[in-house]
Amino acid sequence: MRLRSAGVLVAVAAALGLPAGASAFGVTKWEAGTCKESSCTDAGSASAFYTQAAGHPNFGLTDFEFDSTTEGVIKTWKKPDGHVKDVRVDLPPGLAVNPEATTAVCTEAELTSDKKECPTASQVGVDQATGTAEIALGVKETVTEEFPVYNIERKPGEPSRFGVEISSATLDLLGLQGVAYLEGGISWHHEAETSENSGVATGDYHEYFKIPDIPEQPEIVESRLIFNGVVDGRSFITLPSTCASKPITTLHVDSYKEPGSFQRYTNETPVTATGCNSLAFNPSLSLTPETSQSDQPDGVTTALHVPQGTDEPSKPNSPDVETAAVTLPEGMTLNPAAAHQLVGCSSEGFVAGECPVASQVGSFAVNAPGIPNGALVGGVYVGSPEAGKGPESGGEYRIFLLGEAAQYGVGLRLEGRVSANTSTGRLTATFVNGPQVPFEDLTLHFNGGPRAPLANPLTCGVATPTAAITPYGGEPAKAAGTSGFNVDGNGAACASPLTFSLVQSLTPQGPAHAGAYDPASFSLNRPSGQQYLSRIATTLPAGLIGDIPSVPLCAEPAANAGSCPATSEIGTVSVAAGAGGEPYVFTGHAYLTGPYGGDPYGLSIVVPAVAGPYNLGEVVTRAGIGVGLYSGRVTVTSTLPSIVGGVPLRLQSLNVAVSRPSFLFNPTSCAPLATESVLNSTFGASQSLSSPFQVNDCGALAFIPSVGVSSGANTSKLGGASIEVKVTAGAHQANIHELQLQLPKQLVARLSTLQKACPAGEFEAGTPPGTCKSTARVGTATVSTPVLPDPLKGSAYFVSHGAAAFPDLDLVLQGGGVEVVLVGHTHIARSSITTSTFESLPDVPFSSAVVTLPVGSNSALAANGQLCRANLVAPTTLIGQNGAKLTKNTRIVVNGCPIQVLSHRRRGRHAILEIWVPEAGRVSVTGRGIKRVGARVKKAGQVIKLSVPLTTTGMATLARGHHRKLKLRVGFVPSSGHNTSATTLLLR
Repeated sequence: MRLRSAGVLVAVAAALGLPAGASAFGVTKWEAGTCKESSCTDAGSASAFYTQAAGHPNFGLTDFEFDSTTEGVIKTWKKPDGHVKDVRVDLPPGLAVNPEATTAVCTEAELTSDKKECPTASQVGVDQATGTAEIALGVKETVTEEFPVYNIERKPGEPSRFGVEISSATLDLLGLQGVAYLEGGISWHHEAETSENSGVATGDYHEYFKIPDIPEQPEIVESRLIFNGVVDGRSFITLPSTCASKPITTLHVDSYKEPGSFQRYTNETPVTATGCNSLAFNPSLSLTPETSQSDQPDGVTTALHVPQGTDEPSKPNSPDVETAAVTLPEGMTLNPAAAHQLVGCSSEGFVAGECPVASQVGSFAVNAPGIPNGALVGGVYVGSPEAGKGPESGGEYRIFLLGEAAQYGVGLRLEGRVSANTSTGRLTATFVNGPQVPFEDLTLHFNGGPRAPLANPLTCGVATPTAAITPYGGEPAKAAGTSGFNVDGNGAACASPLTFSLVQSLTPQGPAHAGAYDPASFSLNRPSGQQYLSRIATTLPAGLIGDIPSVPLCAEPAANAGSCPATSEIGTVSVAAGAGGEPYVFTGHAYLTGPYGGDPYGLSIVVPAVAGPYNLGEVVTRAGIGVGLYSGRVTVTSTLPSIVGGVPLRLQSLNVAVSRPSFLFNPTSCAPLATESVLNSTFGASQSLSSPFQVNDCGALAFIPSVGVSSGANTSKLGGASIEVKVTAGAHQANIHELQLQLPKQLVARLSTLQKACPAGEFEAGTPPGTCKSTARVGTATVSTPVLPDPLKGSAYFVSHGAAAFPDLDLVLQGGGVEVVLVGHTHIARSSITTSTFESLPDVPFSSAVVTLPVGSNSALAANGQLCRANLVAPTTLIGQNGAKLTKNTRIVVNGCPIQVLSHRRRGRHAILEIWVPEAGRVSVTGRGIKRVGARVKKAGQVIKLSVPLTTTGMATLARGHHRKLKLRVGFVPSSGHNTSATTLLLR
């Protein structure tokens, strides 16, 4: 703390003019000190000096003599070598005078009246002046006289003012009657160095006095000013409380011959102060709130009290405060809400005493000897952060105390450096290099209201500050006695444990039509006094999906650094932080990223921590985006910051708006849905939340998926039978909720394979599921969906849930880090009819889904009879997420079936053939002795009749006898280009 206080210890009387051609102007003697006797000198005994640190000496004196020459023959006198114009004396730092010590003050009128009416109680010392005056033509006389010094009523802006009453009987004939004034001042830390104070250390708030424009008559040779250390039983002079070095007093003088050219003289007191170790130092600190309610902005008053002994001169004062480090109670932290319209005061503005009004966050008051209580007041201002300084350095958060008692020329300019613990937010304000001036009370009050810079702890109980106060004198810091207050729940008992009950919502921002692209906004609100949020895992309503391929993903390390391109942005984020009714809202952006935290996708949420004068950089919060293994629902998981730059966020609300066009689309189910979250607090508590979500207009969605089923003709007892099911769906339709497929009796579940089903416990324990023995794997599956860049591929397993049920047919799909299990329940009727039902499919669009169960030793199916001409049909039921139902008999195409010649005979000159054709294509009949015949077949399973003409050669061949035959080749080329087949026959 740097406090400028009033006080003057020396007076200088008038000086004489110096004739042209005289010796150079200068000072031959300069002494200063605090003494037990008024007669002590530098050359005398050291024991004559008063040395008790922070004590009150009997006398304080200065003595300086100008260079002079002795003139005259019969009667001699001293002639000063020049005319002094201005005098300034700078006192040692810590040497202070209390103008409030006298019980009376002399007015200007009383001092200058002919009767010299200054009250006796206003006298503070004497000035022993030696001067030379002309008593006859060409004859001068040098005399020494003593004049009283009075405490004079101060002029506005003066910390002190003293008057010397010049009333000389010896010099009266020459009219040498009048007064001399000593104007007190303080060396401010911003004082520019001039020739007057050149070489004087500025910035320590030491006291000085000056007498400007001294008259040229009479000629003063020497001035010895003696101040009383105690007046009216009260302390007037107080020594510094340092014992490390000898005090230095500096004299500056200039002359009328060379005005402004100051000569500088220093005096080092012969002895140092003593007794620093014995000084009583018992500072105390109190903390008084405007409100005791937890988690609320608070107008806090901090009062530092240092007892002083101005009324007990026999006892030394407390030592002056050099450093004060005050640590606020745990949990009482900076409040982000204070940043509204807050600006910082620059260091230059602080030095100039011109901080902006918008930087003021409080006020201060100082009670100190030398000025009336309540006179020195001012503001507490936020200092602009120092570049490159962190929160714990004290350079990020600075406060300036700036104010003055203008009437008394006393002011305070003090910088406090506030360090904030980056883990807890606990604050320590440190004020260093306080002025060596005694003070009794320093009170800081920080503004209250919703934008208060400080906020109370969240937890209830006793909130107690700590303080380490270091005095001048080389003593170690002392823990001050402190008092705090009880934090409560707005006058009521606090909940224990603290409540953790937040509120959430997820709402579409558009018309909420089913299946439509629609921005949505997720909000989370925390009431005051509740535990702080640390982690959130939110599962979106079923069917609320983002179109991942439409967004260029932000890659690492840009995602972690918060430098994602704008092309990856999917929405905005806002965070309301701070205690009270006017939290500060920070806004930022959310970007879609690649894998994060074990999830296939993620978010990089970037919020600039810029508020008022503070820029703590960009806060990057990562989130993982996972997909429910069985539900397909999207879950976003994130650990949230609770403190940034040493400032606890005291989060009140969080809002994430997914607003990218054509990215987020609604479910195709209009059933009541829910957003479900699991929250964790910084105290370890958890909360499960569910909020409703529902879309409309599901009936407007089409539902026309197609199903194709095929099998293979290549069946055997060893390899069983195969089947392939393909489901396709068009864009912007209702998604499939349930699919049921019934197989004909010709395709039956294979008992030997069912018996090898994977136990459910083993299946579900895998990561991913499906790490079962290969004998349980019965096929493959592929699903292509527009919401993922790559198809999902995987295996089909029989999974057993015990003897009471047939094994399920579970599809384990993976792709791009996404893992999904689709569960199909199996039912086998007494008639051996097998039905598979996927009754809870995710509300996710797909363009195609193919399930293939091939032949092999672990085939899922066996053939019951011949398949090629069985006219196989699979009754199929599909139910949409919107409730629409589609039922049809799906024909099973048996692939690989050859053509079959059902009959052939000769009729005259033609061969008549009946042929079964397995699928659309072209049939041809060729051979020697016949004309080539071909036919196109448009429908699978059709029987056609061909009449094949015989040539003359063919007829002749057959006419030679029954042992003669014609060899005919019947060929088939299907339209698909696959399963070309041929057969031969003999025509008799």
